[in-house]
Amino acid sequence: MMAFLAAAIFLLAAAPADAQGPRLFYESDGDGTPVVLVPDWAHDTGSWFRILPLLRAQERRLIRYDLRGQGRSEAPADGDYSLAAHRADLLRLLDGLGIDRAHLVGTGLGGSIVLGFALEHPERVLSVTAAEPGVEWGDSDGDAWSGLLGAWERIGRPTLGEYTSVLVERWLGTEFATRNGWVLPWYDLMLRRQSAADLIASMRAWLMESAAAPGAPSGVPALVVFGEEGMTSFEEEWLESAFPGAWRERLEDSRLEAALDAPEELARRLDEFWQRTTP
Repeated sequence: MMAFLAAAIFLLAAAPADAQGPRLFYESDGDGTPVVLVPDWAHDTGSWFRILPLLRAQERRLIRYDLRGQGRSEAPADGDYSLAAHRADLLRLLDGLGIDRAHLVGTGLGGSIVLGFALEHPERVLSVTAAEPGVEWGDSDGDAWSGLLGAWERIGRPTLGEYTSVLVERWLGTEFATRNGWVLPWYDLMLRRQSAADLIASMRAWLMESAAAPGAPSGVPALVVFGEEGMTSFEEEWLESAFPGAWRERLEDSRLEAALDAPEELARRLDEFWQRTTP
């Protein structure tokens, strides 16, 4: 199933007018317990292609969507790319599809979104999994991204495809890209068909966000997956205060995009986690 989910659909739930947002492109297949996959910055629904066959082994409804201003989803008319706006989009998606509760899985920016959503709307979440969620930006990472975005604007390139090799190096590493010839052309195609201005605005908004200590810890079962770089002490402390007892899983063969560079291992961890958390 493939469709555009219009704001009018969400209004059937009697949401206030200011809760309207851009139309979200989504894909859904399978039957059973709903699982919503939320992508990283600059990624689209296609970025789950390696792990989807592994997740279809059991009865699940697998839903993927493009974040606002990414892939085939509309950009927000007001330019709002805050995490709060992303969380509101996720709520609209669940309401529009008639889903009361779902397992949420997010990578990178998607990980930040699903963790915040589970704190904000725990009654709508069966479990939450975040892979490399970027809870807090370190000075070096923030400066590097700001420099890249500034250079991108100065050059005036129409797409982020001009930086494919730079981003692949960051997300997956040179060794993985060398062993897998599909990586560079696949990322190049995905990045070149997206709006440069919208991606810049989205990343800048994310860079400006800092994780605040939760008002109260969430009772939602949580799994946090990280790769070779590990978690910072701040992330460890934040996770413990937000989701006490959360599972922490390190994937030795992954860098920053586990669904792409370690799909088998990530799928196995998800299966184990869901079996323990599904009512």
